[in-house]
Amino acid sequence: MVAGGAAQWGVAEREETNVRLPACAHDALAVIAARRDSSRDETIRQLLSEHVARQEQLSEPDQLSHIATVLRYPTPQRMNLDARAGRSTVMPLRLRLPPGLAARVRATSLRLPGQSTRAHRDYQTRLLTDAVMTAIAVEESFDDDYLRNLPPTLARRTAIGLWRLAAAATSTQPEQAALLAAEDVR
Repeated sequence: MVAGGAAQWGVAEREETNVRLPACAHDALAVIAARRDSSRDETIRQLLSEHVARQEQLSEPDQLSHIATVLRYPTPQRMNLDARAGRSTVMPLRLRLPPGLAARVRATSLRLPGQSTRAHRDYQTRLLTDAVMTAIAVEESFDDDYLRNLPPTLARRTAIGLWRLAAAATSTQPEQAALLAAEDVR
């Protein structure tokens, strides 16, 4: 979505979207914005620009991802439970990005095996969320009860290996057969 009417006011057009982040990531972003003495919007644009520049310099297996992406945290169920309970542990963050940046960010973000943008919400990719979480974590560490004592960022090869280990340990036999069949197709 592009901000409407921006050109008539002399403001550069931006691609707008939302990501949902745990409160601890919002808090870390506020610390970074204060340290940089800039707005939250400008800080996230800077962080994502720096993040994508670093990612594009790395080989794909060495690109970074946030542990929350591998763990699928926060889960859609957790987001719904938190909203119903009146807790604000998962909150939206509005992204207003320069044209083209979102596409570059998505191209360098982790897509777990079997994920698609059009999949059931439990299996949808969250490429922008991964990039935002990783970009914030590289600059300012953060955690909550769920993320505590876990490494915040992982190289893609490690993230995929961890995901495969978790999938193998928790999958039913029919799911394991489907995973093996998908590997054969690839």
